[in-house]
Amino acid sequence: MSTELIRAVYIIQGSVYLNSKSNNDNLPFHDWKCDSLTEIYQNEGQRGLDREIVRMLYEYAQIQGHHPSVERYRPCLNDWGTLSKSFIQTIRAEYDKLLPEDKETVGLPEDKKTAGVKAYEEFRRNTENELYTRLALLAKNPADKKPRQNSDLPR
Repeated sequence: MSTELIRAVYIIQGSVYLNSKSNNDNLPFHDWKCDSLTEIYQNEGQRGLDREIVRMLYEYAQIQGHHPSVERYRPCLNDWGTLSKSFIQTIRAEYDKLLPEDKETVGLPEDKKTAGVKAYEEFRRNTENELYTRLALLAKNPADKKPRQNSDLPR
């Protein structure tokens, strides 16, 4: 399984760029525009971006190096065990409530899932979002700013 190694996060003219590489290839680090993070940043500002970067760092990415743009996320990584325990227990308890026939449809295509599994997956997504949001608040110098819109510019 591939891990994305992230050396820096840049915001240029409202777009989010990463300096990164995959750990399973020999290509060098490179800068690239991340459309999904750009969309989140434009819709939710810095806090939404922080949440999604923290999610990436827990699910499939690692910080590489010490650039200030990624260093600010180290405190988020250090508190995972303390904060995540109750969230994981909550998600597990919700899963345990599923009927056996519901559990059989976990992992199947959306049209094959039962209503119970769909409700559980939505609950899980919302609970994970809350966890990542709380962890992202630990980022150094969080700023909840949205990118300027044309209408916000001085005239």
